[in-house]
Amino acid sequence: MPPRRLARCKRHPTATAGWRCTDCAAPLCPECVEARRMQTVDLLSCRACGGRADTLLVHRAELASFPERLRQVWRYPFTRQGLMVAAGLGAVMAFVDFMTQVTLIVARLVPAAIGAGLFWGAFFSIMRASVRGENEVPIPEYGDIFNDWLLPALRGLLATSVVWLTFLLYLAFAGGWDVSEYVDRLLSDSMFYMTGRFHALPAERLLGDPLAWLLGLASLTYLPMALMMAVTSNNLLDTLNPVAAVRGMLRLGRDYAVAVVTLFALGLVYLAVRVVSSSLREIPFELVISRWLAQVLECLVVFAMARVLGLLVHTRGDALDYGAPSDYLASVLPAEATPRTTLRADPSSLPPPTPAEAAVPDPEARLRELSAAVQARDVPQALALYTALSFLPKARVPPAVHLFVGQASAAQGDNDLAVRALESVADSAPDDPLAPRALVLLARVLGERMREQTRAEDVYRYIVDRYPDTEASRFAQGRLPPTS
Repeated sequence: MPPRRLARCKRHPTATAGWRCTDCAAPLCPECVEARRMQTVDLLSCRACGGRADTLLVHRAELASFPERLRQVWRYPFTRQGLMVAAGLGAVMAFVDFMTQVTLIVARLVPAAIGAGLFWGAFFSIMRASVRGENEVPIPEYGDIFNDWLLPALRGLLATSVVWLTFLLYLAFAGGWDVSEYVDRLLSDSMFYMTGRFHALPAERLLGDPLAWLLGLASLTYLPMALMMAVTSNNLLDTLNPVAAVRGMLRLGRDYAVAVVTLFALGLVYLAVRVVSSSLREIPFELVISRWLAQVLECLVVFAMARVLGLLVHTRGDALDYGAPSDYLASVLPAEATPRTTLRADPSSLPPPTPAEAAVPDPEARLRELSAAVQARDVPQALALYTALSFLPKARVPPAVHLFVGQASAAQGDNDLAVRALESVADSAPDDPLAPRALVLLARVLGERMREQTRAEDVYRYIVDRYPDTEASRFAQGRLPPTS
């Protein structure tokens, strides 16, 4: 997509505008925006007229094109976590590879299947993490046999079948390869049952056939799209849908061509690594580190390949009808470009004084009674006192009390009170360890009980931004759309 010329601030022409005032329509930079706290979000307004400041959004590809994002791909596997994942996966893959060589052919099927599940589980895990915008190599999860082992292996087998199955069919129907004779010879070979090694295919028939070269080039060009469709579709057979694949290639256009060329270059690197790793595997098995190092080197290149495809879907996934179009909009300014003014509380977020305040004698004593009711797990008393003391500033009530009331009222079906109490935890003590937990509960009440999915997703995004590297953040990421 062609880059868009970013708007400049009206008062500071040299500064890029990240917001636009809804009243005076002026583009605004961080110096011209004022932030006010309202519940769990920051309300932004124009400093000149006080109108609401809406964030300027553009397509991800306009902020950083796919070729620009590829410049750092080579660094991706060489982070601390990337090397740790490669070391761990390489160790397991080396052991599985060894087991496929020392057992009889029937027994080899189990470690071979495990190896395929490990490989494709890690490959697709990296792709999905890159689609979500994560910059670290994820630690693959293998807790679910079907979803983490079997399904990735099936997706990988179907996606790569556009290459190996194409050549096999061409050999059988156009290359003069007698399949039945090959199978009979293989089954009558006693060494096949001992070693599990197949006889060589008549590849020389393909090397001298121009049509075979053209077919191979087409299938290799198709392969990246097949792998992306394996991630973006829930239907396994969609991977082999040529109509959808060609349509996706045309929509991606130049970016897809760049991805194919990049993967071709990485493929050459992988072949060079394979030469080195094959030499390492020839070292006697007593030196286990040689086999492990061979697998690690191969994993590093594969990680980079998966990153390339994940970045393409992250940047241009809407061309593949993956996710909602709004998922691919991003703020013009980075998240750290916050308003320069001091954050101040919005008076409208506090309830106005009511006659009920005067009807509550000695609020401090009632507040102590509320804390005691929470300690005693007296739900009716706690809810009654909490409602009676609603006029108090949120910070006067301990975060644990807000959280208890939010949980109790949600359990009793009082969603409005639950939302108010859970919001108050983050409002009154955003740095308290209870705050991210309360926000997760708040998002679940909004999304699962009140069916306000948009508000729930806003809260989940706030959790991810405000509390990274926490269990709450990881839970929130799992509840957000895949491209968010």
